[in-house]
Amino acid sequence: MPPSGDESEDDAPKLVRRSTLAPSIKLCPRCLAPLSASSKLGGWLIPQDYYCTKCGYAGMVYVESADGSPPEGKK
Repeated sequence: MPPSGDESEDDAPKLVRRSTLAPSIKLCPRCLAPLSASSKLGGWLIPQDYYCTKCGYAGMVYVESADGSPPEGKK
């Protein structure tokens, strides 16, 4: 059923295609601080794991900033 004149397509979520070549800032899922890589061999020989110096999080899961910059107020 086509959308009526009252509904706009601007309210629908948009998909964002990201470039895998562009560097991205990896953020801690707990405190949103930038993460640092735990091992130099990670991503090549073993899975890459990350460490947060602010809250102590250590793991392979991270959050990427949509625009490539750290969130406001969480520096």
